[in-house]
Amino acid sequence: MLEVLSPVGSLESLSAAVRAGADAVYLGAKSFSARRNATNFDYSELIEGINYAHLYNVKVYLTVNIEVKDSEMTEVIELLRFLNGHGVDGVIVQDLGIASIIHESFPDLPLHGSTQMSVHHGSALPLLAKLGYKRIVTAREMSREELRNFCQQAAEYGIEVEHFVHGALCMCVSGQCLLSSLIGQRSGNRGLCAQPCRLPFAARNGTGYDLSLKDQSLFEYVREMEEMGVCSLKIEGRMKRPEYVALATYCCRQAVDGKEYDVELLRKVFSRSGFTDGYYQGKLGRQMFGIRTEEDEKASKESFNRIHELYRAERQKTALDIEVSVKKDEPVTVSANGVSVSGEAPLEAQGKPTALSDVGDSLAKLGNTPYYAQSVSGTVDEGLYVRASALNQLRRQLVEKLNEQAITMPQRRELPLPEVKENGEHRMKKTYVRLFNAAQLPSSDHYDGLIISLNMDAPAVDKEIIAEIPRWIFNEEYVLRRLDALKKQGVTTAYCNNLSAIQLAKQAGMAVLGGSFLNVTNSRSVAVLEDLGLSGCTLSCELSLKEISQLSSQINTGIISYGYLPLMLVRNCPLKNGRECRNCDHQGYLTDRTGARFPVRCSFEMSELFNSTPLYLADKQADVSNIDYQILYFTIESADEVNEVIEAYHQQAESGRQFTRGLYYRAVL
Repeated sequence: MLEVLSPVGSLESLSAAVRAGADAVYLGAKSFSARRNATNFDYSELIEGINYAHLYNVKVYLTVNIEVKDSEMTEVIELLRFLNGHGVDGVIVQDLGIASIIHESFPDLPLHGSTQMSVHHGSALPLLAKLGYKRIVTAREMSREELRNFCQQAAEYGIEVEHFVHGALCMCVSGQCLLSSLIGQRSGNRGLCAQPCRLPFAARNGTGYDLSLKDQSLFEYVREMEEMGVCSLKIEGRMKRPEYVALATYCCRQAVDGKEYDVELLRKVFSRSGFTDGYYQGKLGRQMFGIRTEEDEKASKESFNRIHELYRAERQKTALDIEVSVKKDEPVTVSANGVSVSGEAPLEAQGKPTALSDVGDSLAKLGNTPYYAQSVSGTVDEGLYVRASALNQLRRQLVEKLNEQAITMPQRRELPLPEVKENGEHRMKKTYVRLFNAAQLPSSDHYDGLIISLNMDAPAVDKEIIAEIPRWIFNEEYVLRRLDALKKQGVTTAYCNNLSAIQLAKQAGMAVLGGSFLNVTNSRSVAVLEDLGLSGCTLSCELSLKEISQLSSQINTGIISYGYLPLMLVRNCPLKNGRECRNCDHQGYLTDRTGARFPVRCSFEMSELFNSTPLYLADKQADVSNIDYQILYFTIESADEVNEVIEAYHQQAESGRQFTRGLYYRAVL
């Protein structure tokens, strides 16, 4: 049975979702949620919201789906303990450290993988299963065929698949974006994205808003998704108004039930110049891009009054099979769904006796409750009379007991917290040079190892060589074939930015060095990667140097200390808005409203947007403590520039060019 899963950012939106037909809702607490700017729920509101949803047999999933820092762990554990004791039906998590706490310490609390984990390929499933995930929210960029293949593989591991079917599309693959962080310290990975991608970023001959996509809408494909094995249809919009939540929920409910829905009204309530199904259909390009216009805003205001009728009344969702017993000299008994109540004994009938249909008509008056009478059966002896007031009282008592049963909290275990390992000995040991292409191979000898692209051959240098697996696994066979070829050339380690890459590297018999887009921001996450067999891990670029210095690790940890940092990983190349691929050399720039130019480079069927200014820490090496390696991350530089930077880091020299310190001295919010 397909689940209609609705976004709620407030109690009003929760009521709207339930009344409009949701089977489940997802919401956030006041902290640790990827929509921290929504109203969200404090502890008392969480209890009220969970109880209300459960009265209507609606599940509640709580988002704890941001990168968490060591300083926040105590508060997160308190939240998890609260959720474990108050009946939440699942917790949506991206942080591997938080996942390990849930899996080991709160084993009865269902663990769901956030879309922030960038899960898009079945090779991630063995590790997800090992980590305790029961459901995965897949990447929105997946095509129909990719989603179908993933569902088939997920079923083998007993992992459910949840997919976004309506709402806003980020330009970047979720969990792979640093744009808001680097521009204004407001991290999407921390729930405070400022949506700078909706501002003008122009490709040559493009739309002028070449990072802004239309909203997605896939309601017409729900039967197809059900056949694939998708179990939950997720609607985006925790920061939107209750009217939007109600209408999107209602339309999804209608689609699941095989009924028509008002597409035009859905477009009016919120869209960016209409909807797109481009990712699902595998039809990318300029037609997927759009912005919020004045006409869109006007249409929204005009549509709200029409929507209120969808959630004005409570939804009678739970069917009751009522059993009645009316016997002489015995209390009248009414039972339904495992609950039984008794009242006064019937009287001798002085006029018309009470019939079973009379009892049924009275008990079926369940308006403004979560219940409806599906059937009424039982025994009513002849010649007896039951007062209407007595039947009304029985109905009220039955509803009260059913309500109590619905909100009864399950008894769940709480086990000891997983161990936090003491910090090992760390000092700056190695400098790795990451190359984008073979033409950048340095002649300088002042580095310890190379990280090369998967499509490069191992160069003939007396250095450690590491193969970088792409952040989007577009072709598993190609990845394994290239890893095997590089292994024969002496490469023994792979640089991996997601769980799919880690699994493929292990499958190829290679050691694994974790990349920065594993989004590791706390000691517990490092420990998880150690348990998965990684030899080291590159920490998130969103940590400050102070936070890095306080982090505990038993495996090697490192940072990216130079480079035009990758801001976005995108499947829909913005350069294509102004030119065709056959007329493109897979590189170009986007220009923002200030005139800053952001490089775009394409490889492995994906595009990356890089920062306009390089990160530079050569003259700050004394501030970099408690790590084992640094990466000089080269992308658009020439071989001469590569050599120049390597020498500058060797000499710890100041830079004479424009640069940024990234977030290392100004941690994200």
